[in-house]
Amino acid sequence: MTTSHDASPRPRAWADLPARSRLLHLPTLKHWILVPVLMSVVVLALGFAATTSAYTNAEFNVDAWMSLHHVSWMDTVALALEQILGPKGAIVILVVVLAVLWFVRRTPVDAIAVVGITGFGWVYSLIFKYAVHRQRPDQGLLAHPISDAMDPNSFPSGHVCFAVSLTIALYFLLRHTRWGVWVLAIGFAASVFVAWTRVYVGMHYPMDVLVSFPASIAGIFLFAGLWNRLVPPVLARLPFVTRPESR
Repeated sequence: MTTSHDASPRPRAWADLPARSRLLHLPTLKHWILVPVLMSVVVLALGFAATTSAYTNAEFNVDAWMSLHHVSWMDTVALALEQILGPKGAIVILVVVLAVLWFVRRTPVDAIAVVGITGFGWVYSLIFKYAVHRQRPDQGLLAHPISDAMDPNSFPSGHVCFAVSLTIALYFLLRHTRWGVWVLAIGFAASVFVAWTRVYVGMHYPMDVLVSFPASIAGIFLFAGLWNRLVPPVLARLPFVTRPESR
């Protein structure tokens, strides 16, 4: 992911924020509005195209083939990831990350930024879900359905969007350390695996999980631009952020 730091002068409020915080300024694109909008338009176009019966039938063949080749241990892994990265599990993960960065690391700005990046990239997918309104694969036509139906909207995958968003948020946090590249590589590999499991359990079509990557990244690009322009002055006014013991 190629980004460029915003060259605009930082507001005076930056001087009042904790020096230990790594996410006072998020990496962002020069055209941080145009690029996400164009990416979103492409995702929507792919979504509307994917709702056609010919396209859906072709993709369903992949789900049906996977359903014929289930193995018990993979069923367990896939269903565990479904719960861990589902809405309730994702909220628990965000609360844990927030607590660790805020109370253990004592970097409230980083805590707010990481949760904000992850949450925005995740929730941004709802725009596509409710605009495209693609129905999930018919569980009754699968050989071995193993997952209960969730939100009927299949495009894109919220599980994958959350995994991708969390990966990028942690990469932003650690990008200037030796762990940054590793977090990005392992996180994206894990996100690809999550994408595969969502098709494996029959909850999504292949296109649903593929577009989850650009869908969440578009949201994060937009969030980063908004953060750099709107958030620092607000944070600088909050006593629990700027007080000496939080530094």
